[in-house]
Amino acid sequence: MPRSLLAMPLGCGTVLSQLSTAVRETGCTDIRVLPATEHTAAYERDILGSCPSGTKLVDADVVTSLVHEYEPSDHVLILNPRYWPIAGYDLGSVLRDAHDARWAIHGVAVASTPEGTQEHVHCDANGQVTKVFRYYEDVTCSHIGAMVHSLVPLAPSLEGVRFDSLSRLRSELTLRGMLSQDVPVRFGIIDLADEQGLLALNEQYVASAQVRGAPVQYTSLHAGTLVGPRCRIHPAARMIPPVVIQDEVTVEEGAVIVGPAVIGSGSTIRRGSLVAQSVLASGSDVPAGGIVRHRAMQSRQERDSLARTDGKDDSQVRFEPVRDQMVRLGSDSSVMCEDHDRGRSVHAFVKLIVDTAVAAVALVVLAPLFLVVTIAIKLDSRGPVLFGHEREGKGGRVFKCLKFRTMCEDAHIKQRELYSANALDGPQFKLDNDPRVTRMGQWLRATNIDELPQLINVFLGQMAIVGPRPSPFRENQICVPWRRARLSVRPGITGLWQICRDQRSEGDFHQWITYDIMYVRHMSFLLDHKILLATVLTLGGMWTVPHTWLVRDDPDETIPPAKAPRRHEPIAKNMSAA
Repeated sequence: MPRSLLAMPLGCGTVLSQLSTAVRETGCTDIRVLPATEHTAAYERDILGSCPSGTKLVDADVVTSLVHEYEPSDHVLILNPRYWPIAGYDLGSVLRDAHDARWAIHGVAVASTPEGTQEHVHCDANGQVTKVFRYYEDVTCSHIGAMVHSLVPLAPSLEGVRFDSLSRLRSELTLRGMLSQDVPVRFGIIDLADEQGLLALNEQYVASAQVRGAPVQYTSLHAGTLVGPRCRIHPAARMIPPVVIQDEVTVEEGAVIVGPAVIGSGSTIRRGSLVAQSVLASGSDVPAGGIVRHRAMQSRQERDSLARTDGKDDSQVRFEPVRDQMVRLGSDSSVMCEDHDRGRSVHAFVKLIVDTAVAAVALVVLAPLFLVVTIAIKLDSRGPVLFGHEREGKGGRVFKCLKFRTMCEDAHIKQRELYSANALDGPQFKLDNDPRVTRMGQWLRATNIDELPQLINVFLGQMAIVGPRPSPFRENQICVPWRRARLSVRPGITGLWQICRDQRSEGDFHQWITYDIMYVRHMSFLLDHKILLATVLTLGGMWTVPHTWLVRDDPDETIPPAKAPRRHEPIAKNMSAA
């Protein structure tokens, strides 16, 4: 019979003991274990054997009696041990919400899809595509993947409510009129019901135990191996750290344990056997010559199914580093591409320092010009001097991109009315003679002076001097790989697309994608200086610079040819409306 998840080893303890420790650190001492199903005597022995003193085992029907045992202002915190936050339990921050007895707080993990997007295509009666909508997780689309915890006030509405399912508890409390709030769990969770998830969490705890040193009653056999009390380890046994061996474990001659591994209390590793990167439940018995590789062994009966050293292939279960085993039911709202190249990290850090310094100097030097433009805008039309539009920066973080106002106050309202006259393809919007542009705005746009306030964004670290053009989510949603690439770096005041584009009249959305990805792939200090020099020489991109002057030829990168007139592109037009 498989063991309870609560009794499974976790570092130098069990899942239950580690969870109880996190609870007791908040000052809570009344800890009760509520089985998901009717428990047996074997289950009770398993749980009580791994319980810290004072922990009680209760039935679902008994929990409702808590309403009468405590004060009306008290709360009950229900934890689901199956879903373990990747960053660990921060119960202190959870309990800080207990000051308000009106609310039930539910910690939820947001479900994810492989690409983080959903696409909905709308067709007309003839089957022709009319609209394409893309919904991005944590931006325009999200749904609950798992319930991690619930903090519930002990109100009269709890009478008769069962606590054995957090999702049902959440629904029933809502039906009974209790106010509730869903709080997303940051950084995701690990599903301990999945074998690889349990291995991944143990790898974290084993590594943490090595850093903190041997806990009480544990000794360090040698560097990276922690051994509990009353263990019998043969001198000829080999341990390759990191390894945690809990109490009363027997390791016989010739046995090999390869870390990261956790051996539960009372287990026996017999002569010549191999345990590699695995977790063994308490009381496990690995037979002589047996192999346990990349497994979370839960029951004594599993010993009969262990692979033998008879040449059979026992590699069907792989073990990957912990970062690949995390079950991403949660998200940190980040859509950036991970960059493991140390050189790029150094480049990004140095570039941030240089950009901030240059922006500070430029703002001081250009202060007289800013004053003149401010007066001119105020005399020309009503409204604020600066216009801040929400754009997505590095990692998808939204910021206000600043410009000198060049349009009338209600320009954003009139834009939807003018979509049919859009001169560009893709999600961009531009009119040859835009009626919303003021007289002063025409001159500011022609000289690109309207972009200068973005130096404030650069000084604040939201933008760079050179990088992809900052765009709102509405534009970024069209192409998933493009969005992922361009949001891996800070957007810039100028960039490849601004100075290399040569299809302005036909609409150059495809060139925009190509040049942004090209910049991210070839990003360097030299390229930034080339782009900056070309921007100055072409007065902000008034003349086209061939990209081959700036970036070496790459056979994987081709610049799209000029596009056909917009009447042949109904899908592109409708995508811009999405």
